Amino acid sequence: MSALYTKTEGQGRPVVLLHGWGMNSHVWQPILPELAKIARVTCIDLPGHGRSHKLPLGLLETAIDQLADTIPQDAILLGWSLGGLLAQGLAHALPDRVSGLIQIASTPKFVADAHWQHGLAPEVLVNFASNLQTDYQGTVKRFFALQFLGVKVDSRAVNALREQIMAHPASQQALADGLNILATADFSRMPFKQPGLWILGRLDKLIPASLADALPEMGYKHIALLNSAAHVPFATHPELFMEHVRAFLDAS
Repeated sequence: MSALYTKTEGQGRPVVLLHGWGMNSHVWQPILPELAKIARVTCIDLPGHGRSHKLPLGLLETAIDQLADTIPQDAILLGWSLGGLLAQGLAHALPDRVSGLIQIASTPKFVADAHWQHGLAPEVLVNFASNLQTDYQGTVKRFFALQFLGVKVDSRAVNALREQIMAHPASQQALADGLNILATADFSRMPFKQPGLWILGRLDKLIPASLADALPEMGYKHIALLNSAAHVPFATHPELFMEHVRAFLDAS
């Protein structure tokens, strides 16, 4: 079986970057040069995504097993969206190796239900799954656009980033598996014990801003809600984003 695609650069504290659904490690390009100045950064293409597209993503447990060997000792996991769910799973699976988490536009539970009001309506993911079967490219492009909705951006830069990511697309099976993880993973009653920073966007169309009020009730102390950001704060507000990351790394 092929190995996961990883790339490491920089010196210092090990930081592992876990990207979101349908994306790959190129999405980190807006912050990677600055982050590599202060940390030893490992970028991973998740199973089934980018240059790891030949690997199955599978269930949450399967994905965590595949990622475990890439996590160094004393690692800070920086997980965005789906990658944040995987980071939480890894924090529980590898408590002696994972020393902290930075959760970006992520959540303990993506889908709302009677006990969790801070998620997406279940039918949103059902529609994405249905559309994948008929218009794979269009579904991924619409999802990419949704992440920037409501935020002032350089459209040429966003389009260039999208095209560079789409040059190494995820497999259709991995996209379906990823939607299943988003629909079923639930850490709302399993807070991780390591130090954590949550960076959320008030304008996010996927993660309700109300999550910022729910996280302290779970015991989380460090939450940054960026007023003018949406689902991709590291791409739209890289300088402000890095301020929060630097402060967390300095304190950890």
